[in-house]
Amino acid sequence: MKPMISSLSALGAVFLLAAPMATAQSCAQKANQLQERQVEAQALADARLELVTEVEDAGDAWENAEAMRHFSTENAEQADATKIHYETLKADLMQKEVSLQTLVGSLNEQVAAYNAACVKS
Repeated sequence: MKPMISSLSALGAVFLLAAPMATAQSCAQKANQLQERQVEAQALADARLELVTEVEDAGDAWENAEAMRHFSTENAEQADATKIHYETLKADLMQKEVSLQTLVGSLNEQVAAYNAACVKS
């Protein structure tokens, strides 16, 4: 009976030692995933920032074209075209903004879960 108890004790000890190691590996994987998501969020934020500049430039172009609208039909067509371009860019910007906010919200939840599971005071 003693050899079996010793075997079970040894098996239990291996399990107890393996559990923290598995947790540490899991936490390391989660940390790597969080870093990847942070890089993704930063890339999306950078793309959004570039698009903000494009939207502002398109808005300025539309305002300038709109001022010339009544001088000719070509000017009116140009004003309409610049407005469509501006509105399209604005819609793209809003879509990027929503995507970024969704990604950052999800990332914040994942960081909170990581902190609760992996960070010890």
